[in-house]
Amino acid sequence: MAAILISRYRLMEVITRYTSADPSSLQLPGDEAYYLSTESFNTWTVCMGYGLASEYFRDYYSLMVEKLQVISSLSVSPSSPKAELCYAVSVLCLLESVVHVAATNEELTAKMTRSHGSDSPVENSDSAPVPGVNWSHVSGLIQPVEICLQKWLRELVDIYPTQKPNLCLLTSAVKFVGSYYSKIQNQPGVNVVQCLEHIEVLSKTLSESCLKSLAYQQIVRGLSIHSMVLSSNKPFTSETTPSLPSHPSTLDTREWCPILQKDSPYSFLVALYRLLYSIGKIHKGLDAKVFQLVLQNEDLITYLRKVCSSIHSQMNQNYFSRFENLLQYYLVKLAALWAGCDSQLYHQVALHLITRLQTGDEHYVHDLLSTTVFNQEFFGVEDCEIIPSQVQAMRLTEHKELTSASRFTSNVTQRDLLPSVHGSLPSIRATYLQVFGKDIKALHRSRERCLQIPSEMDSLMSPTIDLLVPKDWVYLPLVELYQTTTKMELAGKPVNTLSSTAVSMVTNCLQWISLMENERELVMKTITMATKISRLMCVFLSGNDLFLEAPVHHCLASLFSTYCQPDRLDKINLREEIPGLTSFYDFYVSFLLQYEAVSFGDSLFGSFVLLPMQQRYDLKLRKAVWGEHAGTLRAMFIPVKELMIPIKNFLEPEETNLELLRLYLQALLSGTVTSKRCPIMYVIAVHHVNRFVYTQDGKHKKLRQMMMRQICMMRNEEIKKHLLFYKLATQEKDIGFDMYTDLPNVRQRLLEDFDIKDWIKKTRKALQT
Repeated sequence: MAAILISRYRLMEVITRYTSADPSSLQLPGDEAYYLSTESFNTWTVCMGYGLASEYFRDYYSLMVEKLQVISSLSVSPSSPKAELCYAVSVLCLLESVVHVAATNEELTAKMTRSHGSDSPVENSDSAPVPGVNWSHVSGLIQPVEICLQKWLRELVDIYPTQKPNLCLLTSAVKFVGSYYSKIQNQPGVNVVQCLEHIEVLSKTLSESCLKSLAYQQIVRGLSIHSMVLSSNKPFTSETTPSLPSHPSTLDTREWCPILQKDSPYSFLVALYRLLYSIGKIHKGLDAKVFQLVLQNEDLITYLRKVCSSIHSQMNQNYFSRFENLLQYYLVKLAALWAGCDSQLYHQVALHLITRLQTGDEHYVHDLLSTTVFNQEFFGVEDCEIIPSQVQAMRLTEHKELTSASRFTSNVTQRDLLPSVHGSLPSIRATYLQVFGKDIKALHRSRERCLQIPSEMDSLMSPTIDLLVPKDWVYLPLVELYQTTTKMELAGKPVNTLSSTAVSMVTNCLQWISLMENERELVMKTITMATKISRLMCVFLSGNDLFLEAPVHHCLASLFSTYCQPDRLDKINLREEIPGLTSFYDFYVSFLLQYEAVSFGDSLFGSFVLLPMQQRYDLKLRKAVWGEHAGTLRAMFIPVKELMIPIKNFLEPEETNLELLRLYLQALLSGTVTSKRCPIMYVIAVHHVNRFVYTQDGKHKKLRQMMMRQICMMRNEEIKKHLLFYKLATQEKDIGFDMYTDLPNVRQRLLEDFDIKDWIKKTRKALQT
């Protein structure tokens, strides 16, 4: 559209008519002349964003230098005329866009030359044309803009204690300088030594004039006040700006979004941190004090800690949240340049940031995954240490060993696993980059927008607003593998054995989850425990023998032990909504079918089957095992001592559903469940049947008598003895429970109606000896 407007309707002739003249000479009333010129410059800037109309800047270069000199006389004082400030900002924005266009000249010229095999560039319809400006047209602009920057920074420091200045002019200058240094490395004819010396002077100016000032401290203090992430308000979903129908800019209270309100510091700080990052990448020996003043600022650290503690934000999907995301992105990138920062805090910021980035930010996601998230330097020595509370929780499970169907044991302790995970971070990074890098076109479009490459720009319009990465992204490789294998099975292509690549991918994913659960627990709290369990269950449904692979089995056992710690186990709510699952019951039934078919009695697989069978969960889940899929019971070989879930969770409260109680007794009478073949299920059935038949509440008397009669008539003496003399469950004994040596009087009276007195005496003597 921009190209059509320029070529067919001579847009630039109209624009230059207003941009070349001084606004005061246009003979328009009031500030109208300034606003007309401002919009003309803004329109020109948009055209430059597509690499168009750059030759007009070359023609009006001397005029632009004159306008820059006029702008330098302006002040950031709040008393400065608003119309003149807006006009000056539009000019600086145009100059910044020229920097981006000029930076592509050398590369496009080389492409043209290569495509035609000659030294003279010729236009090629298949590639972007060579722009009308080159780096020499902008290299002369940096000095006057930096002079303006120094002047306005001094004014900021002087004015801020008494009145808040207008930051838009200063922000535009900082943006220009930041863009200039972000592009300078790849330009021809740049004197590297002079560039480094110039950067040192600039960094000293920023440090002395800005970062150490009271004004900067007060600006940073406003981050929490104007934060979208920390806002407790909800965005107003109806159209608020006719020209931006998909970008609501007000809250439900009809106030402006926090980040758009007056005195918001985000635009200035984003520009400042981007500039520091740009010069920090070029000058590797930059004074550490600059990074220290930014990254160790107490108000900034307080803000970041609040962000990391904010689990649920109402504003994540608002378009204007992306500017706060940009601020955090550049802070994380600055932290990667300086080893003296709180690496754990900034790593947590990066992990939270990934889940808040929106459509169009694919480049930032890819960059964070490539350089920060899996960077060993962000995992300090303190991360490897296990805090006392974790030690206490681990004592309950770390002695357990789960026996695999392949006859090897998996020790569930984390202590041996975590050091190996740190060494596998490069491989883990490759796994996640492969998963998140499938949409190459979207990634390239995002890169062009984020790095501002006009020659490759397809559209400056914002895409549909949606979050790119789900909160449970660490489990995404498992979910994708499960979906792939499910589709293949539905197409009649069963997956029996997975490739070594798939096994390695699953292992890397599980190792990363283990590391996150132990060293970034605060980040993982944003994911519900029910979601975590369901994602791990996908491993058992992805191929018939994937869970039997030793590294996969070890990692799964380690994670299961972590999730069985009391503080986490109590938070598993299988009734809540799980992303991607319409019904957990249906998912569990498919899990049972897989267990019956391929488990081979694996203790770890069985442990996952047992977890939803706890008494506090839906009755349907227990009925599915004891009723429709009773074949599961025959494969449940888990010894009582290998049970990582407290046995009381399966026994309390006592079962009251009559149908399920009948199923318990039927499984015992038929021999489906025995103490040797399936000890845990045996303990569960014996406990609930025993408690029911001896209950004295007056309810279901006939059913109790009938069940007692069936028990007394049993030919299997061992089961009869266990049902009648059962006392209390315990995991200390192989059988799983203690028995009375002498039945209480109340229970003896209940048995008087049945002709088993001699049997009771005989059993009592045997138990006493």
